[in-house]
Amino acid sequence: MRLTHAGSPLSVVLSAENGALNWSVTAGHKALIAPSAAGFQLNNASFGLAVEQMEVLHGAGSKYTVAVKDRQGAFNMEFRLFKDGCAFRYILPAGGQLMKELTAFGMPAESRVWFFERTNAWKLKSYAGWWTHTTVDSLPVISPTGPVQGKPLVLELPGRSYMAITEAALYNYSGMRLEATGNRMVQVNFTEGNAGFHVDAGQLTPWRVIMYATDLNSLVNNGMIRALNPQPDASLYRDVSYIRPGKAVWSWITRKENYMQPAEEKRFIDAAAALKFDYTLLDEGWETIWPDKWEQLTDICRYAEERKVKVWVWRDSKLLRNPRQRDLFLDSLVQCGVAGIKTDFMNSEARELIDFEIGFLKATAARRLMVNFHGCHAPTGESVTYPNEMTREGIRGLELNPMNEPIPAWHNAALPFTRFLCGHGDYTPGFFTNKGPTTYAHQLALMYLFNSPFQCVAENPVTILNDPLYAPIIPLLQTLPVTWDETRVLEGSEIGELAALAKRSGKEWYVAVINGTDQPREFTLRPDFLPRGRHRALVVKDGNGFVLEEQTIRRQDALKFTLPPTGGLVIRISR
Repeated sequence: MRLTHAGSPLSVVLSAENGALNWSVTAGHKALIAPSAAGFQLNNASFGLAVEQMEVLHGAGSKYTVAVKDRQGAFNMEFRLFKDGCAFRYILPAGGQLMKELTAFGMPAESRVWFFERTNAWKLKSYAGWWTHTTVDSLPVISPTGPVQGKPLVLELPGRSYMAITEAALYNYSGMRLEATGNRMVQVNFTEGNAGFHVDAGQLTPWRVIMYATDLNSLVNNGMIRALNPQPDASLYRDVSYIRPGKAVWSWITRKENYMQPAEEKRFIDAAAALKFDYTLLDEGWETIWPDKWEQLTDICRYAEERKVKVWVWRDSKLLRNPRQRDLFLDSLVQCGVAGIKTDFMNSEARELIDFEIGFLKATAARRLMVNFHGCHAPTGESVTYPNEMTREGIRGLELNPMNEPIPAWHNAALPFTRFLCGHGDYTPGFFTNKGPTTYAHQLALMYLFNSPFQCVAENPVTILNDPLYAPIIPLLQTLPVTWDETRVLEGSEIGELAALAKRSGKEWYVAVINGTDQPREFTLRPDFLPRGRHRALVVKDGNGFVLEEQTIRRQDALKFTLPPTGGLVIRISR
């Protein structure tokens, strides 16, 4: 059985060799997914090992529903074909304990696979690994912690094309991990292991997603995850005026002996106002350091409001998992005037913690609060259905620098083409005073490269305002966009070596480039994305601190730059 769509170069083939259900994907004559197992084990029955019949029930445009008759019983599969990928999910025929999925992905030979690595148990708890690569054949043995990897896996295919394996719409289920089983095959794996997890009859599983692109620009602009998630509940999100993207200051990462003292937090608020930032984040400690936390929090919120700054607070998720305690705490935040909450240390994508996240998003939406998840898995499109999720971690970011694990430049140069394919990430860019093996311009460029509608900047804002080193870039920080209307990956980009993106906010374009290598790197900007005519360009380069230049450019120009080792470049272009 072959499933095709006129608007997609991909086709999906379903077969049942000796009763075993298999699926495969091709793009023209190129095999993307070799014949691979499909199905699941529900309670004591395995569905997909004794298939007797398959039939297309519905096939309208790019959407198909396939009925599969197995000796254990019948079940349905839904398929979607896009211009840049395909996806499928199961409709479970009964409730009970989902013990495992048989779903596997056979990857092309001679491919290079990008995955995140961390050599301890935190790897799959927090997804905070550095992005690296290996040959697809060595994936089962490359990691010291074992053959299970987190999502996504990103493959550089023979012939300079790309594929990503991930999931979308993770609700009422356990998060998908991928176990390398040999012969270039990975199989869906769950945190719960042999214990399984509860599911309901008729339940939809998350989508199993294959992104495909012939270049990095198409890969970065893949819209499948957004398209595969349900739209928000209109009754829960009737008023979304409280959901406001913005920039935040953050005292935790540069904390000193006066950390979380009210006077110090007010200094941060004053600095946020001077930098035209929107928020301040009160992280761990505000509940334990302040003698009367609610009175002090109310005072801080009032002080911030007078300066047109709003307040976020942090809390360990373990103190929020009881629904009654959660709701009482959230009600108290609302009374104090808080705008959002950062919750941390879920440290798992087991179904129990997925359910916690979704319940938390609903409870906060009912109270008009925004959310930032930390200590969590990568996104699967939750912010489409629950738009009060402004960002989430599930990424190795700059909070590791003070922990003597400085972020390497090559990790940063991989992120736009790997982790950020899944959605927003709270990397906390711009740590100028603890930049690790990168440069000032590299750190500045990260603010433009990495998408996060709640953009929490690492550097102490008082330092930025008081140190003359930063004076040239303050106007850029004051006008830094946090959401974008258009993104283009520029010529010369290579995963882990050079990340060069042009991003548009309104009528202004910003070019951000980082060198992921320890050698100088040539970069040529061809600004053919600009309208015709002359444009003003403000160029920020590395030198003795920040070096700023102004020049006039046109769309037909070719501007050549040399980035120093691990360096960066930012260009603001306007009429």
